[in-house]
Amino acid sequence: MAKPDLLKFGRKMLPLLIFLAGMLPIIFHLNTVGLFETSEGRYASIARQMLDSGDWLTPYQNGLKHLTKPPVTYWLSALGMKAFGINEFGARFFLSIAAGLTTLGTFYIGQLFFGTLSAVIATMILCTSLFFQAQFRGLTTDPFLAAAETLMVLTFFYYLNNQRQRWKIAFWLMAALGFMIKGPPSLLPLVGLIPAAIFTGQKQTIKKLFKSYVGWLLFIVFGMGWYFLMALKNPGLLSYFLIDETLNRVASDAHQRTAPFYYFFVLLPIGMFPWVSFFFASLKTKIKEFKSDPASTYLLLWVAAPLLIFSLSRSKLASYALPLLVPVALLTADAVRKAFFTPNPESNDSARWHSTAVAALTSIVGMGLSVWGYNNFDQVRIVAQTAIFGGIFWLFSSLMLLLFIVKSNRKGMFCIISMIVPGLLFFILPAIKGNEPYREGKFLTSQWLLLKRVATLSDTQKLICVDQMIEGWYFYTGRVVKTYNISRVTQFDKDRASELVLNDVEAFKKTLDPDTYLVLPTKAIPQIEAVTGMQLQIITGEGNWKIAVPLLKTGG
Repeated sequence: MAKPDLLKFGRKMLPLLIFLAGMLPIIFHLNTVGLFETSEGRYASIARQMLDSGDWLTPYQNGLKHLTKPPVTYWLSALGMKAFGINEFGARFFLSIAAGLTTLGTFYIGQLFFGTLSAVIATMILCTSLFFQAQFRGLTTDPFLAAAETLMVLTFFYYLNNQRQRWKIAFWLMAALGFMIKGPPSLLPLVGLIPAAIFTGQKQTIKKLFKSYVGWLLFIVFGMGWYFLMALKNPGLLSYFLIDETLNRVASDAHQRTAPFYYFFVLLPIGMFPWVSFFFASLKTKIKEFKSDPASTYLLLWVAAPLLIFSLSRSKLASYALPLLVPVALLTADAVRKAFFTPNPESNDSARWHSTAVAALTSIVGMGLSVWGYNNFDQVRIVAQTAIFGGIFWLFSSLMLLLFIVKSNRKGMFCIISMIVPGLLFFILPAIKGNEPYREGKFLTSQWLLLKRVATLSDTQKLICVDQMIEGWYFYTGRVVKTYNISRVTQFDKDRASELVLNDVEAFKKTLDPDTYLVLPTKAIPQIEAVTGMQLQIITGEGNWKIAVPLLKTGG
């Protein structure tokens, strides 16, 4: 009786273990690195201002309304700060929860389609991939969107499977949550999944799902209610949402995020490292099974429809593809299962060839990192050290992988491949603070040290941020700052903007005196001296940023 009870206990504990497998690697060292510019600093600053002001409906960035995104990401970051303090760990904490929920949702979807073993493999592929480990550490909307989309798709599949009312309600609530995280992009999986459902004979079920008056009511109230409320309070906002934040992102380069059409087709496979070769092997099989296997139909269209839309869009960021890791991991699991967990000679050959490719690539990159770190040690010591340690770890990993290849130990190969990316981050993250130089004149983007110096200044000290906004300003200083020569959205807060936003040279010059501190990039100093006719005396600085005092020129 002991053995069956133990197995039953293990099955009950498996979802918790899956959740922890996604969460724990992300929560590790969340507090080590400063907030990176621009996205992390912006989201954390808005969240802190929301927490400080007590206004949980209207996001503010540096004193002005910031209505480009719905508030869920700010809420979660603010709640993390409320629980753990105003620090990087608090601001980022719920990223680890999102990672765990995404992994858990992937497991349940995989279990529904392929069984428990393939589901576990899919979650291992997901949470040990390069893109997962990198993107879930950054405070943006996309990690939370990935979690919401995964849960939306999970409830969609559960409803198709048994058509219970509770799954219909759950689906609409998850759709509403995704919409409150990022708006229309949250619904992109349905562009592929609805045709897949119709193609596989679920047309009537889809009709029942989308003819639900209760479902639409839930979506309108919980998914769109905030938008309607903000539009009523801020005339012109609806047009701003639809044109500036939706249409212009898709159809123009107004947000300066253009990239080639093939950008995501290259990025997504790279993001799947070290499982890239398995992904392509499984993709080939699933394409052949597209018409005969419903699981292949769903997974391929789940990936293909959003990927095509992202590729056609003029606005492209790597993080947009993060939610697509889930169907890609589920697709890849089939090839990994056959290679490492199916007892036949062909599987031995497949595991050996794939693992050899991973070992070769890992050893080449590891050698490259070590050589680069050695050659640049004197110029960028900290980043060079982390490159050397990371390179040595990957060289060691490739040797261990080769050892298991020689011994034909497939389980050992799988374990080593699973540790390549998380192990690398385990070695390099403790040393990186986020503001280190990585080549001559180039620094990592976090401005935590400079801003902590600013935070020590008196509240009465006059400050102006010039030429470029440090988005993490409010998070680290807890104060609003005037800006000069920085483009900001002012149409919803014109009175307050007149006090904070200086775009006219004469208005800027009138505010300057020897008691004013300017915070500006080093490259902007000559331009500011030219337009003001004043000399800037450098007080202190960090990286490519300086704090300076304007002084009247004397003589000549």
